[in-house]
Amino acid sequence: MNMPDDILKERIKSLPAILSIREIADFFSVRYLTIYRLIQAKKLPAWKDEEGGWCVARADLLSFSRKNTNL
Repeated sequence: MNMPDDILKERIKSLPAILSIREIADFFSVRYLTIYRLIQAKKLPAWKDEEGGWCVARADLLSFSRKNTNL
């Protein structure tokens, strides 16, 4: 997703506080597995909820997007 940092930052801030892998993949227009691999590589902090789904905090996604502009 190529857009100016300030626009990306504002769009991320409008997202829910806790996001699923699917929501992040949809937001960045990438495949689910792309986000899953970033979590497995410990590049994007995440945890599993009580149902076993991966969760990412919006603040962690914002931090990640600042460091990785080529997603």
